Amino acid sequence: MPEHYSLLDDVILSSEIEAKVKQLADRFHALTNKDIVVTSGIRTSQSQAQAMYDKLAGGDDLAVYKNQTIAQAIRKIYIDDTNANLTKDIVIANIKNEIDHQVSQGVYISQHLRKGAVDIRSRDMADGEKEKFKQAAAGIAETVILETTPPHFHVQL
Repeated sequence: MPEHYSLLDDVILSSEIEAKVKQLADRFHALTNKDIVVTSGIRTSQSQAQAMYDKLAGGDDLAVYKNQTIAQAIRKIYIDDTNANLTKDIVIANIKNEIDHQVSQGVYISQHLRKGAVDIRSRDMADGEKEKFKQAAAGIAETVILETTPPHFHVQL
């Protein structure tokens, strides 16, 4: 049986998460006859810092994050560093350092850091297909959040 999902080149998943992605993709395909694209899986603090930089650079305010204290600490670094005209690489390095500090305290800004989340491309889904995706995720995912910057479903498995 063909797979109904694909991974972008740099996406890494644990075998347990990949099994859940397969199940989710099969359900979504049964409802829509479409496949899904996994755009992110397990992240290092470096790749999480890059993702957060991209969200902030795209105008996101990080309001989607459950722990606003640590999200706003990262946002403050971004704002302060960009206002100081620091290079993108330095800003990302400073965000990474903050994420490393948070993780050392046992606090995780994202389940991507704990190998329990994937991002699924949504920009090529019609509104009805987005609803079907949520239906397909029921019983598989703990949470499904439709994010806009960049457009994707953040799925905690």
